[in-house]
Amino acid sequence: MSSLRARLLAAASAVLAAFFFLTAAVLDQAFRDSTLQAQRDKLEGLVYSLLAAARTDAEGNLTVAADDISDRRLMQPASGLQAALFDEQGLLAWTSTDFLEMPAPPVPEVGQWQFEQRKQPATFALSYGLRWIDLADDPKRYTFVVIEDATSFNRQLRTYRRELWFWLAAAAAGLLLVQYLVLRWGLSPLRRLIGELQAIEKGQRSEIQTEYPDELRPLAQGLNAMIRSERNQQNRYRNALGDLAHSLKTPLAVLRGFAEEPRLPEALKSSLGEQVAVMQQITDYQLRKAATAGRRALAEPIAPRPIAEKICQALGKVYRERDVQFQFLSAPDFRLRADSGDLFELLGNLLDNACKYGERRVRIRFESKGQANLIQIEDDGPGFPDDSHELLLRGVRADSHRPGQGLGLAAVNEIVKAYEGRIELGRSSSLGGARVSALLPI
Repeated sequence: MSSLRARLLAAASAVLAAFFFLTAAVLDQAFRDSTLQAQRDKLEGLVYSLLAAARTDAEGNLTVAADDISDRRLMQPASGLQAALFDEQGLLAWTSTDFLEMPAPPVPEVGQWQFEQRKQPATFALSYGLRWIDLADDPKRYTFVVIEDATSFNRQLRTYRRELWFWLAAAAAGLLLVQYLVLRWGLSPLRRLIGELQAIEKGQRSEIQTEYPDELRPLAQGLNAMIRSERNQQNRYRNALGDLAHSLKTPLAVLRGFAEEPRLPEALKSSLGEQVAVMQQITDYQLRKAATAGRRALAEPIAPRPIAEKICQALGKVYRERDVQFQFLSAPDFRLRADSGDLFELLGNLLDNACKYGERRVRIRFESKGQANLIQIEDDGPGFPDDSHELLLRGVRADSHRPGQGLGLAAVNEIVKAYEGRIELGRSSSLGGARVSALLPI
């Protein structure tokens, strides 16, 4: 899960769900226990009313006077309430109307209660043990049993559970909505920070300007310091390299003048001129290499096609006699994060090589390929030799009969490495010549 908001929302939702499930379980158990206790208290009250209606018959046995029973449901058939009196042998001494036949209940101790909930059939049963002393002072052992149908209790419990889950679900939905809004409000400074960084990448502002909470203020200040430091360092590099190039310009011009001195022998003039040209090429290469901006996360995306078109116009004039045809294959809105100077250097070297070693056709392709941006140049020339990977080394050339110092592909390779990319050399399947593919990370 890569989203910080999704992580926080998922974690908070899991805690909220666990809380509601535990709350539901506790409330359900509490309601059930309280309802069972109320049911037991009701049956105990009924036993006490039966004790109040208890009488001794002519034989001295305990019975219950029907006229004195307070709860008239005991006298009604199919009322759901039943009662019975068992003697010490477990025989029925008295029953209510429509009492179901049942085995003798467990005999509790005198003065003790035994309450149970039965599943088949769904009933509640309460037993009470007592000792009755008749007129002959003869104590006898009896057990009162009261049974009530549990249908009403189960219906009440289902209704409560349905209402409980409905209101808990409604409360959970409301709390989730509030939680989402709170997270959205709490993370809004991060969204503003992302928006400002994107504006910096697009060149719409130079640094982060919005005030942020205490937790994000050091981050914003650090990003501003990094942006300013990178820009200042890049400017210092370019200024220093400009000063170096200007300083070397005069000594190289003097040496070139010496190389053209008529009094010098031709062999010495040729050797001196060649070495001065090599020094100039190496100096230019090293200056370009040091000035390469490289990959920057906060760089504004630029379109490479206009740069390539300018270079192609210039090369078309240089190679006018060959009438080189340039073909572009790219989306109109294709952009990549790179320095314009680096793109001029990269495309200039690749297109110059394509015009120099090709015949008449050069194809330029810009496209996104997976997690990389592809810059591909193809020509219809003889192509690369078998050991083409060595051409990426400085000073190695594919054709020693044409002018050059073997620095073009090496310079391109250095630029691509500065952007953490890679360069691939191969043969064009459509034009038949060389194919150079530069893959730069998105």
